[in-house]
Amino acid sequence: MPTSTVDTGRVRSNRTWLPWATAVCWLLTLSYFPVSLVVAHGWPAGYSMSGNYISDLGITRCGEYTDRDGASRWVCSPDHAVQNVMFVSTGLLTFAGALGWARMWRGRRFRAGCALVAVAGLGITGIGLAPWDIRPQAHDTIALAQWFAQLAGMVLIMAEVARRRRGLAVGTMLAVAISVIGGVFLFARNHFGLGAGVSERIAFDTLTVWSGQVGCVLLLTPEGGRRGGRHPETGRSNRRRHG
Repeated sequence: MPTSTVDTGRVRSNRTWLPWATAVCWLLTLSYFPVSLVVAHGWPAGYSMSGNYISDLGITRCGEYTDRDGASRWVCSPDHAVQNVMFVSTGLLTFAGALGWARMWRGRRFRAGCALVAVAGLGITGIGLAPWDIRPQAHDTIALAQWFAQLAGMVLIMAEVARRRRGLAVGTMLAVAISVIGGVFLFARNHFGLGAGVSERIAFDTLTVWSGQVGCVLLLTPEGGRRGGRHPETGRSNRRRHG
């Protein structure tokens, strides 16, 4: 009798705090956008959303830099430390959110997708720990790996999300498509006129926008967005019986 009571209390506790904590982690990633805007606003010579890369906000030394297309740009980010801390924290929040979500829903593909999104989160953290002007090769390699991980993760997650939350599934599908299009623009010569900065944001920042959508669904939906299926802790059906 006492054991049963303790087990039931643990299940109820988990059902209460896990969806909430996971949703909060996802939603807090959105702070990346206002913080980045503040850092960009602090540039003495002005920051160009199209001409400058996202990573330029975290470059630690002022100077003239040349990208792979041979185009040069002036970079001076006085608040680079703030931006790099933001990269690290956004990555860790993404990592925590993905792991929390993996515990809430079932499915091997879904959990594999969450694991890849968690890897993408670690990639964002790595970008903050390896500013481009200090470790350019490591920075670019981590960023590329992050992009592939976020795409593969969202694709694997999509099937389970479609079964449970169709609205989120549509958002996930759009995030994948937009990110792929951004990647094509980013690696194309002259970026189809959009500029490297805009192309890079379309390719990479879709993950953070999607994270906010996931956070809203988990926060506003009872039992963290579960619809039908079985509870991950008890194995009992989540569907209510009528009659």
